[in-house]
Amino acid sequence: MLIKFTGGGRGGGAEIADYLTAADREGRDHAPPEVVRGNMERTRDLIDSIDRKWSYTHGVLSFALEDAPTHDQQQEAMDAFERLAFAGMDPEQYDITWVRHQHTEGGRVELHFVTPRMELTTGKALNVAPPGWERSYAPLRDALNWSQGWARPDDPDRATELHRAPERADESFRLREGREGIHAYLTALVEAER
Repeated sequence: MLIKFTGGGRGGGAEIADYLTAADREGRDHAPPEVVRGNMERTRDLIDSIDRKWSYTHGVLSFALEDAPTHDQQQEAMDAFERLAFAGMDPEQYDITWVRHQHTEGGRVELHFVTPRMELTTGKALNVAPPGWERSYAPLRDALNWSQGWARPDDPDRATELHRAPERADESFRLREGREGIHAYLTALVEAER
């Protein structure tokens, strides 16, 4: 299992709610998303009430296919995550909604979460994934993986072989070199005119 925060967090609540719960998105034909904890409508409304650049945090607890977490194990993982993310807070101070996705016909589980970036009793900003969040969440990930026997993302046996970058990456590098060459040429012309 791994814990990941996405790079999003701007915009309205309807966009993230639709992304997480829409059954008609590609790859969801065999198992529609299911809200397993929280209230998506309330979360969406809270996100919409925030008048700041960053209005929500979205992330996922992603399990390997062989992990096959039971319902109780999923509940335990969500509880542990919330204890860490909202440490020292009472439940009325935050909001979080969890949505289960089952990817592939084998049923690989992902527990997506979305939380408004606001402490509810004061309206102040609340960021559960500040810069360097990995240092806080890696011990939780490791503890859950070891105690449950789940796949570890840092397990050398799970490592994949390095592959050559796609041709587009090579093209991007050539274009960057070209821009730098043009810049150097124009800079030299300007310097020569002085």
